[in-house]
Amino acid sequence: MNLESAIARIKKSFTKLNEAYGRPVFDEIAIVQATEVTTLSLKYYEGPREADFLNEMMEDSVALRNDVGDTRNNLGGEFGFTREGGGEGIDAYICLGPRVFLLCNNTAQSMEEVTKDARWLTAQGEFLNASQFFASDPLQL
Repeated sequence: MNLESAIARIKKSFTKLNEAYGRPVFDEIAIVQATEVTTLSLKYYEGPREADFLNEMMEDSVALRNDVGDTRNNLGGEFGFTREGGGEGIDAYICLGPRVFLLCNNTAQSMEEVTKDARWLTAQGEFLNASQFFASDPLQL
């Protein structure tokens, strides 16, 4: 899958996710590519802090990285959450392809707060569906 197709797939899947939840689950999403020398390249961003996102991403993703561990060998479809993100802390990720990740964040609530809503049980299936598109057709950059 190419970047344009991946963005369209994510938008379509997250529209269904938001419909199932009754409101937006994530107000910030970003596609980032990790290089061999541990630098990050921002490929796509949608959210309230575009100018600062990449500079703050390493600090904002500490809780998520601690919860999900090493993702260097992920090929596509793997995903993870942290309940400790909160605010600008990144809440979830989907591996879109080799060393390419969709980072998802709710800047108003943590995942612990999001998952307290009973509608999350239905909405989480849409998040899983989104991840599975990339398991079968990973993003190639």
